[in-house]
Amino acid sequence: MQNLSSPYFAFCRYLRFSVSMGLFFCHMHPVLADNVQNYARQPMASNASEMDDPLLVFKKFEPPVWSLHNTLGLPDWLTVNVDQRTRYESMDGTFKAGTKGGDQQIPLQTALWLQAKLGAFRISTEFIDSRAVGADQGSGVNNNQVNTADFVQGFVSWANQSVFDSNIGTEVRVGRQTMELGSRRLVARPLFRNTMTSFTGVRLRLLERDNWRFNGFVTLPVLRFPNTSAAILNGTQQFDQEATRTWFSGGFLEFFNLGWGINSEVYLYNLDEADSFNNPTRKRRYFTPGFRLLNNPAKGRLDFQAEIMGQFGTVRATTTSNQDLQHQAWSQHINLGYTFDLPWTPRFALEYDYASGNHNPNAPGTTSDHRFDPLYGGAVQDFGPTGIYGPFSRSNINTPGYRLQLSPRHDVQLTVQQRLFWLASASDCWGGAACYNSSNLLPSKNSGSFIGDQLGFQARYDFNSSLNLEAGWFRLFKGQFAKQATNAPAGQDVDYFYVQSQLRF
Repeated sequence: MQNLSSPYFAFCRYLRFSVSMGLFFCHMHPVLADNVQNYARQPMASNASEMDDPLLVFKKFEPPVWSLHNTLGLPDWLTVNVDQRTRYESMDGTFKAGTKGGDQQIPLQTALWLQAKLGAFRISTEFIDSRAVGADQGSGVNNNQVNTADFVQGFVSWANQSVFDSNIGTEVRVGRQTMELGSRRLVARPLFRNTMTSFTGVRLRLLERDNWRFNGFVTLPVLRFPNTSAAILNGTQQFDQEATRTWFSGGFLEFFNLGWGINSEVYLYNLDEADSFNNPTRKRRYFTPGFRLLNNPAKGRLDFQAEIMGQFGTVRATTTSNQDLQHQAWSQHINLGYTFDLPWTPRFALEYDYASGNHNPNAPGTTSDHRFDPLYGGAVQDFGPTGIYGPFSRSNINTPGYRLQLSPRHDVQLTVQQRLFWLASASDCWGGAACYNSSNLLPSKNSGSFIGDQLGFQARYDFNSSLNLEAGWFRLFKGQFAKQATNAPAGQDVDYFYVQSQLRF
């Protein structure tokens, strides 16, 4: 890790790197894609493994216009893609317990995707190098930001788009893999975080086109190593390992076009966690059922989304506790939007999220736990950037807000969003599902429940299907809890800024 003396110097390094990479790959062999307007917008993250779904007739995402595959003259049965994301991020002020001042860093994510197609079989692997340079002295660097030179995927799959002429597509994957399910709130491939979430096991996918889709899986979660700041700062290289005594399994069923353009999802996940080598756990053993209804945005039409998630089982308060607590928690997401049939295609949406928290968790004789656990989900789509920022997760929150999206051109997207954040339980702490120690903000006599008001602006420009650029600014206006909770850092509001580029070839 390096210490940069000024944010300006770090930002200039970011610009020089991005421009030079972009100029280099402009000379690569182009691929001309048809029906560009029908493609989904690519995420600002490594996504090559999601480009070619063996159960779909058409590609969901537009292939990179700068093609490494064509430049090297590779055969059709072999796929080679490289993704590279460079981001500069800076935070002025802090909301985290035990910290002071701001922070900055340059996260780099470089991914190599290789796939060989042998008839109905595919052999696939994804190698990702995630690192961060230029962090300030005292930064809490961890393996959410750094996981150098490791394989996040390596699996063998078999797929057939119509098994026994039944019009039901089937795919079986065996090995290490990432997963994206539904709204991504509980199981996701991270979009903003610098490192990936992987699972090793068996996954079954069934699809009857335009009617329904099923995902079933039995896996071992993959632990990222090294897992200490000291080892990461020293540049220690250690391959990731499966949590050999933890099982994560589930089933996810989607129904399309129920009427009036409405789709539905129903799912059930099971997490059975136990200690394994170098991985003490809270022994989370619970089921998470959920249900979602939605219809997609379209010009001149209302759209909505409603999701409710329950959770029950047992969990321990800390990794050293011997007492199982009865776990009962729930979360919900609701949004209602309208896309105006006007220039710039404005869409305005009202949003609301809730995730339960504990009531008097430190009271003597406590035998229950009500803090919702977001499992392996993502938060960026609802609560804003993570990285060195990421103040909010789907645990102990009560937050209404709005979002305005504008598209002045097909390749430009602007977003304004604002949310007010309260604690769902004022007697519980502010933090993630394992929020139980002094590193989190703890309630005090006068802290109340209002965390603050977050305002954010984001702008994205898609130069083409190989180069995407994005910048954002978020400000957290601290509320009573953020200022007066136990361990609350001194200082006022927090400003977070980032700019990033995503190259695909």
